[in-house]
Amino acid sequence: MWFRKPNKPQPKVIESTLNLAFPVSVRRSSKRRSIELRVSVGGAVRVLCPIAMTDSQIGAFIDSKSSWIESKLSQIASRQVESPPLLKDGSLWRFRGQQFTLKLETGDARVLLEGNFLTVYSDLADAERLLRDWYYRQAESHLLSRTAHFSERMNVQPAKVQLKAYRSMWGRCNARHEIAFDWRVIQAPDNVIDYLVVHELAHLHHFNHSPEFWQCVESQLPRFRDSKQWLREHARLVKGVFATR
Repeated sequence: MWFRKPNKPQPKVIESTLNLAFPVSVRRSSKRRSIELRVSVGGAVRVLCPIAMTDSQIGAFIDSKSSWIESKLSQIASRQVESPPLLKDGSLWRFRGQQFTLKLETGDARVLLEGNFLTVYSDLADAERLLRDWYYRQAESHLLSRTAHFSERMNVQPAKVQLKAYRSMWGRCNARHEIAFDWRVIQAPDNVIDYLVVHELAHLHHFNHSPEFWQCVESQLPRFRDSKQWLREHARLVKGVFATR
């Protein structure tokens, strides 16, 4: 005789919106036991909470977090008006988490990073190519060095390391143990660059995004979530540099 397993009851979910100091979307679920607040990279405020929580309780919770929410929304707004730097005197260019003022000078073709200035010596027609090549060489040197460093620590050895410019991804690892990085990540802070390296090397142990994979990443970089968030929030700005090349 065949017996059918009883169907598990589906969790009850209620979606709503509260108009407080800012619109807040609320998702009440019978599965949740605690309240959670999220602010998306697009500036949407969302609350996930137990189904029994009332609007007034949620409102009080939002009030207690209002300073933090406003700070996050301000950060998001400032990032949204940022755009990739222009190739002109005085523009600010990122390199390994710091900003440098670009100077365009005539002279023998070279790029120098001195003090707070990133100076390109060339005729103007060749300046962009020189600057791009300089960024690429810096990325190659730093990423290969950090890959060697973490490969030893993690007891892995990639078959090949490549640098590319991806439209949406930051890196990749394939079944042949070949890894690749978006070289424009050299604009990011060092801890973020390390996260990208460790992320791809961890795939040589776990070819997935399982809990074991993230534990492997965390064993090397306990604060990796901050770096992951940085990449998510700054993707448009970083990938906009040399995007057409």
